[in-house]
Amino acid sequence: MKPEFPTTRGGRPGFTLVELLVVIAIIGALVALLIPAVQAAREAARRIECASHLKQLALAAQNYHAAHESFPPGLDQFEASSPPRFRGTSLFAWLLPYLENGNVVAGWDYAQPLRNAEGGRGAKTAANPALLVCPSDRIEENPIALGSEYYGMTSYGGNGGRRSYPADAATVDGIFHTTGPASLPEPNQKPVRVAAIHDGTSHTLLFGERNHADGNYETFVVKAWAETLQGLGIWAALGGRRRIGDVTMSAHAPINYRLPFDYAGLAAADPPISSARDFDYYHALRVCSWGSNHPGGANFAMADGSVTFLTDDLPLATLQALSTRSGGEVNADDSE
Repeated sequence: MKPEFPTTRGGRPGFTLVELLVVIAIIGALVALLIPAVQAAREAARRIECASHLKQLALAAQNYHAAHESFPPGLDQFEASSPPRFRGTSLFAWLLPYLENGNVVAGWDYAQPLRNAEGGRGAKTAANPALLVCPSDRIEENPIALGSEYYGMTSYGGNGGRRSYPADAATVDGIFHTTGPASLPEPNQKPVRVAAIHDGTSHTLLFGERNHADGNYETFVVKAWAETLQGLGIWAALGGRRRIGDVTMSAHAPINYRLPFDYAGLAAADPPISSARDFDYYHALRVCSWGSNHPGGANFAMADGSVTFLTDDLPLATLQALSTRSGGEVNADDSE
């Protein structure tokens, strides 16, 4: 006897409804398994690209050092007679010629830095070099509009030591800080030379990543207690005392520090908050903090040009040791 098969209206073999649903369920399960793998592969590629950016930044800083016998200033500032009172040129503006982006800063006005923001979207400050942005970073607007001026954003910052912000509270024990006649916390601070890195270049941070996402922090922006993180990270920082926060970060907070409470949860703050002035304590922690959207940590470039990934469970004391150039954590015999 011949076996019987389900047939279609034309008499040919076909699928039953149950069989079709089983096939659909299997395909759905396979897709569900495949999507995370694809996302993980994409993130791995983004992390590698980000590490390449940091490698290029480190090499550019070394080439700058070879030409000038020091690393570039974090922000070289002088005092002007009209607002903004303090003006200067940031480390990225100094480095771009060494990153094959000399055309971006061609004709840069160092004497009158504010002029570099003239020209709307065509201004020098509005340039958006790809290697200054991590592909995993969430920057909503780049360049960002500040009034009638436009500024390119960066995902990276120089090592400011144990604390980089605000400038008058900076420890000035990293690689980049304010320099020049209007520098803080002391006037006429000088750029750092390799010879001053007594802890060893392979044990000292040079550059790292910034994370622009923090939902709890942004609830204070809505209340006008702080400026959005989306406006932090202007590579062509030009005027104002607070601009050092755009181009440097530090070990004032752990890697990937996020505000642990939102505006509605003020009661959880320790130390307590009752005003926008009280929030300055947490604002400084967030502005200083390294971080990224790579799962588990962030990429860093060391002063010897190597690149490493540091996890966000790294003890703060260890991060601070890596941030200082002469903290005594490494014997002189181990330095390079």
